[in-house]
Amino acid sequence: MVKKILKKSGFILLILLVLFGIARIMDKSLGGIYDGLRAPYLQLPTANSMVIRWQTKDRNVGVVRIGEVAGKLTKEISELSADDEHRVQLTGLKANTRYYYSVGTQDYALFKGSKYWFKTSPDTSPDIGTDNTSVQAVRFWVTGDQGAAGDIQNGVRDAMLSWTKQQPLVGKTTPDFWLTLGDNAYRSGSNKQFQTNFFTPYAPILKHTPVWPAYGNHDARRWAFFNIFDLPTQAEAGGLGSSTEKYYSFDYGRLHVVMLDSQSSRIQKNSKMLRWLKKDLAQTKQQWLVVAFHHPPYTKGSHNSDSLTDSFGRMRNVRKYVLPILENAGVDVVLAGHSHMYERSWFMNCHYGFSKTFSRQFIQDRAPQADIDSGETRQQQNNLVYRKAATDLSAYSGTIYVTLGSSAKLDNGDLNHPALPISLAASGSMIFDIVGNKLTVNFINELGQVVDSFSIEKGAVDAPVAREQCQ
Repeated sequence: MVKKILKKSGFILLILLVLFGIARIMDKSLGGIYDGLRAPYLQLPTANSMVIRWQTKDRNVGVVRIGEVAGKLTKEISELSADDEHRVQLTGLKANTRYYYSVGTQDYALFKGSKYWFKTSPDTSPDIGTDNTSVQAVRFWVTGDQGAAGDIQNGVRDAMLSWTKQQPLVGKTTPDFWLTLGDNAYRSGSNKQFQTNFFTPYAPILKHTPVWPAYGNHDARRWAFFNIFDLPTQAEAGGLGSSTEKYYSFDYGRLHVVMLDSQSSRIQKNSKMLRWLKKDLAQTKQQWLVVAFHHPPYTKGSHNSDSLTDSFGRMRNVRKYVLPILENAGVDVVLAGHSHMYERSWFMNCHYGFSKTFSRQFIQDRAPQADIDSGETRQQQNNLVYRKAATDLSAYSGTIYVTLGSSAKLDNGDLNHPALPISLAASGSMIFDIVGNKLTVNFINELGQVVDSFSIEKGAVDAPVAREQCQ
């Protein structure tokens, strides 16, 4: 009798497991499908090319028309076959030039008007000079964990749009491009969730601002991320080809940007991604270096970078294996998300251990001197200019680390990491401005207020001497 009950129970359990598996597959499949309208967005920007993507409810042959004057779109590019997911690559464009465009079919334009435009990237040659008059000014936007529709997301987005209009950079009232730090669509990165949490709320920006995304843990729960985004694998936008869309690099003027995968790629000494990283950084000739990924090396926000179990130890691995490579290459700013706060470091280097091992010896430039043990002086690190002697990339000359995971979510945390004098339970986003030898960063909250700001100046005559190496 007992055997029959156990056998029957086992059979019922097996059926339940099978049904659960089928339901899970259906959930993933249905969640990965979005068959509605998707407004155009810009991918893979270079000095001479741009990719425009959009989606329609019905299959048709997509047509893009472009021109340098709004209302006079003289060039037409058609897809080769009908589809509902459209992709047109524009080539032979002029560098640093604004083009207006429309998308649709041979018979009608689905999206058109003066608000549909893009600007090609400037010349990326390292020989264009380093003085303020000969270098194209660069402005870009950074968000972290922004893929959750709601009041915070709307406020952060609108605050950036308002602030950039009020504070133009050499005539720029919109960013040249947009970096995301991962978790682009909560909760699971499905195609439907991307539409709800990314494409719909950011449509006014995506129509004219190319986006470069990092891969986050919530993006990795489905496969839509790599279907949605066109990312370089063979150095299409500069840098060194990685042969994968998970991590990549690109150039914009005198800026080199590296986007790493802290979620799914192995992060260990001599792992494939880190071998590529070393080669990419060794070959760049650009003046400025910004590196971004999802898991922060330093945080005491909604995650704890000291924990070896939090996020499967990825934060510790980034700190131990990635940071030495970046600092040896002279990285200027390192960006991460994941922890739903805003935290910003001292101008520092060579700290690869736990938070309790941090001390003033790791600070490269205090600008001005401040006692790191005094809570009252922590806010003195706001709105400072940090100095580097070299005008190009120089090893161990100082790096700012930023954890920004509050562009749509805001959680709780201790916010007491000693390497992070600016630690705020505040939502917001960042605007980077680069003009010649100076990089300036403003963290703008959802009310449009600048609550943290810092600059890095290269070629400063009074800059501290860079370390020869980390001990």
